[in-house]
Amino acid sequence: MEQYTISRAKTIANKLKWWQIALLSVAVSFLGKLAGGSDTDQQKIYTNKLKQAPWAPPAWLFAPAWTINNFFLLLGLRKIYTDPNMPEKKKLLLLQAMIWVVFFSFNYVYFRKKSTVLAAIWTISDAVFATASLMIANKVDKKVSMTYLPLTAWTLFASTLAGYQALKNPDEALGTPALLK
Repeated sequence: MEQYTISRAKTIANKLKWWQIALLSVAVSFLGKLAGGSDTDQQKIYTNKLKQAPWAPPAWLFAPAWTINNFFLLLGLRKIYTDPNMPEKKKLLLLQAMIWVVFFSFNYVYFRKKSTVLAAIWTISDAVFATASLMIANKVDKKVSMTYLPLTAWTLFASTLAGYQALKNPDEALGTPALLK
């Protein structure tokens, strides 16, 4: 029975069209946002009171950036999951799982717990997982490795923003003052 279920899931994954994956990435991005709570006014107040890096993009850019990241991650996941001969499959699936755990818990840590330090740790961890995935996939399948490129680029950039926020703002969850004024 379990083998049938896995086989059926792989068949469904193989049949997904690009536009279905795009819709799924929008849904996944929305679910990730829900982890931060539904009160967007409170989120705006929180982020507006934080000192932002001078190179920070406008806040509205984060939602489309994550939708694009999720689209490419889902494309890569489909290829990794459905290819029975994919070398390093277990490592890549484990890294994908860690990337998704970070994604789905980030808004909770940042918006609900108001922890700039933990948000920086989450963002840097995501960059490490994305970079490791890119490097491992690059050795076995160049097309799969390219699905990690948007996330790697974004999280490396976002790590600089999160690091700045962690250093320049107090952390409400941890009760620590800003390390740099």
